[in-house]
Amino acid sequence: VFILQQSFGLAPLRAPLKWCGGCAARLVSSAGSDSFTTCSLASPQTSSSSKMGYIPRVAIIGGGVSGLVLGKELAARGLHSTVFDTGEHATGGRASSRDVTDAGKQYSFDHSTQYFTASPGSRFEAMAGAWASNGLTTQWPQGRLGTLAMAPETQEFVPFTDGASRYIGVGGLRPLCDFLAEGATEVIRPQWVGAMTPVGGEGSRRWELASGPGGKRLGTYDFVAIAHNGKCAARLAGTANNPDGSGAAEKVRRSLQCAFGIRPTAELAQQRKLILSSVWALMLVTQAPLGAAFEGAHISGSEVISWASNVTAKRRHRDNGGKGGSGRGGGGEECWVVHSTPQFARDNKCPQESVPAGVAKEVTAAMTAAFETALGLPSGSVKPVFTKVQLWGAANPLTAAGVPAVFDSKSRTGACGDWCKGPPSVQAAAESALALADAIEAVFMPITARDPRAAAALDAANTRWSPCSSGAATALGAFPGTEGVVPGMADVMAAVGAG
Repeated sequence: VFILQQSFGLAPLRAPLKWCGGCAARLVSSAGSDSFTTCSLASPQTSSSSKMGYIPRVAIIGGGVSGLVLGKELAARGLHSTVFDTGEHATGGRASSRDVTDAGKQYSFDHSTQYFTASPGSRFEAMAGAWASNGLTTQWPQGRLGTLAMAPETQEFVPFTDGASRYIGVGGLRPLCDFLAEGATEVIRPQWVGAMTPVGGEGSRRWELASGPGGKRLGTYDFVAIAHNGKCAARLAGTANNPDGSGAAEKVRRSLQCAFGIRPTAELAQQRKLILSSVWALMLVTQAPLGAAFEGAHISGSEVISWASNVTAKRRHRDNGGKGGSGRGGGGEECWVVHSTPQFARDNKCPQESVPAGVAKEVTAAMTAAFETALGLPSGSVKPVFTKVQLWGAANPLTAAGVPAVFDSKSRTGACGDWCKGPPSVQAAAESALALADAIEAVFMPITARDPRAAAALDAANTRWSPCSSGAATALGAFPGTEGVVPGMADVMAAVGAG
């Protein structure tokens, strides 16, 4: 760096060096400038803009599956992708793993996404296969996962026997998310993005990002892609205003309007926005094995819980059941994750950023009792040595926008996620990112783009909200390619004050 400064007259660095995700080339930022240099191996310089020495910069707000896939795809296609994520320990969003230390022991939980599938012949099928080939995922062996039907005094576990590939992360999902993050040009976390301001007029639109209105400046970008949902995403898009106060990214802003809480299907059909359900996750550690007949089960017939998984057993699977992996913990301890029903989460909602101790205690007690019943164990027999609950406030979309992704070439903005095309799944998140990557590439690299018509097609696409089909919308989202196998959410009565 000193030699570069002396030879080319660069000013002293005003920020730490950032490393290119493609080949670890240094990105050098000079004082008073938003420009950078990168080695030619980091991004294939095939577009007209890159031939002139400038690589378009794309900001991606959100580091879940959709944002990470988008960042990796854009970098691979020659664009500079910056992923902003609020995760303090890692990226991943709902595909993250939770590591905790208690009394000197370390435990690890897959506390949101449990597994995923791929529709035969889909774009995602090839991607999922590549992840497995790289040792990032493996298949959950047949017979270990299925459905558990609860009825008064009885519980019946039925394993899946349809032969579908159900993928789990090797060592959890964090290694997969780390792999995707390394493919982006850069990932900045933990970083909140709370304001986006347009710069320039039509034909030269760029965006200045900041931590909030009047907050820390985060750089200037040629395109902004919002890859998360909920009220925070809607607020961010709401800051995109022209000097006269008019909206500068209206198509994206309208698509991100949302409300919360499970509700009757008839009511969902009347909605013209994203409706999100919530789910409580209970993480617990037992001192000894519980002797469950399954490693993972979709639970029906309970008003409180919808899923239970033995993370310790699941983590042992590598290469379709080989050696290795664990949920950690010592001796005969077992790490379990139990998910609530959306109805239970709706009826026990609270601020997810700061769950009151009293609410956490009540939720833990109710979900533990329901877990005992599901396993056919006497009340009070499960005595965890560790428990923790987390509320996923925006766990699953209940409505879908009916478009592969949201895109507006005029404003240079877009959005992607599993809520776009639906139903909510890892596949839907990844394929939405691929669709948005195609459109962005077509704008900035029209000559060499994989699909030169992608931008025009998404430009013309407008949201058409509809309920996610009941057979595909489960408490944990959807599992493409296995329709009719996983029990869907039962319809519910309207709740007072829902929204």
